[in-house]
Amino acid sequence: MSKIKTNRLSLREIKSNGVFGYTELFSDKETMKLFGGTPITNDLIIKNVINKIKRQTEEGILIFWTITISEENEFIGFIRLMSYNSVYFDLSFKSMGDLMKSPELLQYIDNKKGWEIDYALLKKYRNQGIITESIFAVQNFCIQRNVSPVYAKVNSINNTPTVSALLKSNFSKHLPMVNHDGGLGMIYKWEKQTAII
Repeated sequence: MSKIKTNRLSLREIKSNGVFGYTELFSDKETMKLFGGTPITNDLIIKNVINKIKRQTEEGILIFWTITISEENEFIGFIRLMSYNSVYFDLSFKSMGDLMKSPELLQYIDNKKGWEIDYALLKKYRNQGIITESIFAVQNFCIQRNVSPVYAKVNSINNTPTVSALLKSNFSKHLPMVNHDGGLGMIYKWEKQTAII
């Protein structure tokens, strides 16, 4: 997997020594609520997650980058693309049950060519434009590799920072959805066009 450089960031492959950064991220209740999951505090589970990420990257169904500040080279978050032409479509839409294979949904979500993007940052690095810069970098990667369309799920329409980052990155509102708590979320969509930066 190729390393991506921006003005101030390096997006690179995941390394096992990043386990402490991942533990800090995945053990945070607020972060995991945004992901719709429960906090993970066990380093052994995090190591298993890292090994699974590496395996799925080799299989070509996941493209995963660790986000670092270029000068410091320490983990501050991640950004990833998950192929819907894999287990990720079923995982992403399992709450819909049999409806996830319905022609109506498949008119809106491409389960063959589509990918889903998601990301997370350690708290002290949020609201500094880092995610927007990372999304731009990944979009240029998508243009070069012909990865399109890309969807992004936002579990709550009140998640203003995430919505703002997606809109700045030329994602558009695509399909409303109900989140894990029964609240309103939104699926955003971006399609390959000309370079972003």
